[in-house]
Amino acid sequence: MIKTDTLQHLDTQDLLKRNQELEKLATEHGLMEQTLKRQTHNLKERIKEINCLYAISKILEQIGLPLETIFQQVVDLIPSSWQYPEITCAQLLINDQSYRTGNYKNTFWKQQVEVVAYGEPIGILTVCYLENRPKQEEGPFLEEERLLLNAIAESLGRTSERKQAEKDLRESKQILKEQNLQLKEKNIALREVMNQILAEKNSLEAKVLANVENLLLPLLKKLDNMGSAIDREYLNLLEENIKQLTSSFGTQISKKNYRLTPRENEICNMIRSGLSSKEMAKLLNLSYRSVETYRNHIRKKLKITNQKINLTTYLTSL
Repeated sequence: MIKTDTLQHLDTQDLLKRNQELEKLATEHGLMEQTLKRQTHNLKERIKEINCLYAISKILEQIGLPLETIFQQVVDLIPSSWQYPEITCAQLLINDQSYRTGNYKNTFWKQQVEVVAYGEPIGILTVCYLENRPKQEEGPFLEEERLLLNAIAESLGRTSERKQAEKDLRESKQILKEQNLQLKEKNIALREVMNQILAEKNSLEAKVLANVENLLLPLLKKLDNMGSAIDREYLNLLEENIKQLTSSFGTQISKKNYRLTPRENEICNMIRSGLSSKEMAKLLNLSYRSVETYRNHIRKKLKITNQKINLTTYLTSL
């Protein structure tokens, strides 16, 4: 009888012990299940955040999409990426414009961040809950939601900078295009003016030459038969110069950098006309040596001293 009671007591203790172990296992299982649910929930939240950033990147990749459309599409993406999408709304105030979800309402439960471009704030991005929810790291919001909001604001800032740069580039190209067109038009107008000036110049030269041939030269021929030998030499020189009225010699020889005196200009003209030093001395009432001295001075001023260049040939080429 004692043995039976002892055995029954032992069986009861064993059952109690096993029952406690089972209860402990059940508690641990419950904790593990809660942990798994929490981790699964957190994983789903992170997936939503990743999907949000991916969707934003796809929007930004679209070429030619207006900045206003980009802002609105990004704002519309935000609620589905927060922990309670059914009570989440969002608004972006940027560049004096407002972009918001259809259910937006400014409430007490909100997150905000500045949108910055080129180092200056250009807008504010706001996310609100329409109802209160259990307290988290930042009011009813998760720490990860704060990080996501900051990332979205940073992306919007970079997009604004890029779009502004693209706009500036387009405007610069347009201005350059207009300037090139104006330059072409001015070049065409300039060519027309130059052609007109050239035509007028040719017409004037033709008139001068016609007057010289028809009026002046016949008079010189008459005077040639009336004067002395020296007079005839001067008349011949005058005739030669009249024939060269339209040449550039007078302009070239009178350049300031030559610094020729009036007498030296006169001698240059005689040399170019083919007169010898002896003939020039006679016409100018100078000694032969003086004329040669003038010739040397002229060569120096024309910078052809010590060069094998004929003075007559050089002056004829001007």
